[in-house]
Amino acid sequence: MRSEALAPLLPRTWTDGGDGVAIGGVPLSRIAGRFGTPVYVVDEAHLEHRLAEFRTAFGPAVTPVFAGKAGLYGALVRLLDRAGWWIDVVSAGELEIAAWCGFDPSRLLMHGNAKPPSEIDAALERGVARLVIDHPGEIDLVSARATSRPAPAGGTGGIDVLVRLNADVAAVTHEKVKTTGARAQFGMDAVAARDAVDRAVEAAGVRLAGVHIHIGSQISDLDAFRRAARAVVEFAAPLRDGFGPVIDLDLGGGLAVPYVAGDPAPSVGDFASAVLGGLEEARADERLGAHRVLIEPGRSVVASAGVTVYRVVARKRLPDGHEVIAVDGGLSDNPRPSLYGQRYEVLPVGWSAAPADGPVRVVGRHCETGDLISPEARLPADLGPGDLVAVPVTGAYAYSMSSRYNGLGRPPVVWVAGGDARPVVRRETIEDLTGCDLELTAPPAGAD
Repeated sequence: MRSEALAPLLPRTWTDGGDGVAIGGVPLSRIAGRFGTPVYVVDEAHLEHRLAEFRTAFGPAVTPVFAGKAGLYGALVRLLDRAGWWIDVVSAGELEIAAWCGFDPSRLLMHGNAKPPSEIDAALERGVARLVIDHPGEIDLVSARATSRPAPAGGTGGIDVLVRLNADVAAVTHEKVKTTGARAQFGMDAVAARDAVDRAVEAAGVRLAGVHIHIGSQISDLDAFRRAARAVVEFAAPLRDGFGPVIDLDLGGGLAVPYVAGDPAPSVGDFASAVLGGLEEARADERLGAHRVLIEPGRSVVASAGVTVYRVVARKRLPDGHEVIAVDGGLSDNPRPSLYGQRYEVLPVGWSAAPADGPVRVVGRHCETGDLISPEARLPADLGPGDLVAVPVTGAYAYSMSSRYNGLGRPPVVWVAGGDARPVVRRETIEDLTGCDLELTAPPAGAD
């Protein structure tokens, strides 16, 4: 089953044979039997390898920051902590997940294009290392909140900020995940960003630490990262005196990963060469003096570490002649096919001697025609109700974007390593679904 074309999509410890597919030495059939389906399965060894791969490619002078929006929960926070990474959070909720794990706030960076005052207060209260400024008026808001608070014992108070630059570097990706350009709502063009720099220099309680840029997600054109690095230096160099003795250059993330066989798969090493090469071409050392580089990978760290296991519920033929396999999850545990038209490979978990007799359409269980996982999967002709399938490359943005649509609880997250499977996020129950509904405070009529 594991062809060379599929290898870039699969967790490192994926194996398959007569007993079916296993990850981390644990058969997926055993995981499905113990935890039910759908279930997110994550290869811990794959994550550890990927974190180390970024460290090696970029070297000790670059600070890696995990983009928490790709998926953040306690076990992952603790792994990132052990690996010495920073974490980028975009809400008070993500901030609290990190804080509850005891993550050092001096390695937290907070984003957000519309941060309410309460979340700025949370960043100040927790003492995050950097707050990313998304519009000039945010400087005034941050300054007001910072100066209204007493300085901590032995500290100076206030907060270090990065000004987010929106430089149109024409990144080629889906329009919904492009974050620079004239229509992007994130950051500021050069004129507004210069205004934000001037305001930050003068504002009380604010220390101007550097410049941030993030051009988008799922980008395979490595030259776009090179151009973004050059754009940051071009912006910051004339304003260098406004920053501290060491200026932060946060160059974001966005490296693409393959989702189906044949997708482009840029390496981490090539990504590092493009980013660092852009800084060298812009003469960052000469023009900026002392500076620190930060990167913010998310998807490219965790995506291929995870698979989602489903159980087949039905197999039928439609009036138009297409054959359909329906599984017990879909839109609520992975909305990306409906949001972005993303397609996935669908692989059988068990062994079968029956070859595929043509492509089949794999759909989810939700009341949406767009609940389509694969338009043309190649699955055994005898695969049917009760059998298991695995959808790879769901380690990023599946769990974090999951919902309770159609009244379905979110699936559990199970980490596997060394023959052991451990649940790190439990499945949501009916009680979780009804717990916030103030009209459902009593059990239904007739219940015990």
